[in-house]
Amino acid sequence: MAVPMSASQFIELPFDQVARDATLVVRATVGPVTSAWDDAHEVIFSTARVEVKHYLAGDGPNVLMLREVGGTVDGYTQEAVGFPTLREGQEVVLFLSKWEDGADWRIHAYNQGKYIVREMHNRELVMHDPVMQGDDRSPASPRVRSNAIQEAAALDIDELEQMVRAARQAQSEGPRSH
Repeated sequence: MAVPMSASQFIELPFDQVARDATLVVRATVGPVTSAWDDAHEVIFSTARVEVKHYLAGDGPNVLMLREVGGTVDGYTQEAVGFPTLREGQEVVLFLSKWEDGADWRIHAYNQGKYIVREMHNRELVMHDPVMQGDDRSPASPRVRSNAIQEAAALDIDELEQMVRAARQAQSEGPRSH
């Protein structure tokens, strides 16, 4: 018996794996977001210019082009349920990988690779973005949490950077033999 699968069902990955597998980890601001059909007119992609403020892992230019599935073109909206959303002006920490077909970057591990940055109590805190594409269509899992819950789950940006470094350092050291 065949059971239909949703194309947007994801396996939650451990943080260390996301940090190790991402090519870059950046603290950035999302610029203007535009959407367009692909060449075959099958998929809508949204692109944004990302102004990098700091590289937590890797190195590169001050501006990166980010591309994600989903968006609106000529009144037609295409959503990829569970994929991250791109919102102009949003302060973020992004775990990035290159698309196989070009020079653009994508958020690694879907929404697991996107954190929003909030100024709280004179500190920059980071938390997973509670809003994903298709949330308003998915009654099974409400994603938007209260500010109090988000604040309790937030990390100081320096703590996140230390976690990224530790994960990537463990990778470079390789397995230990006893």
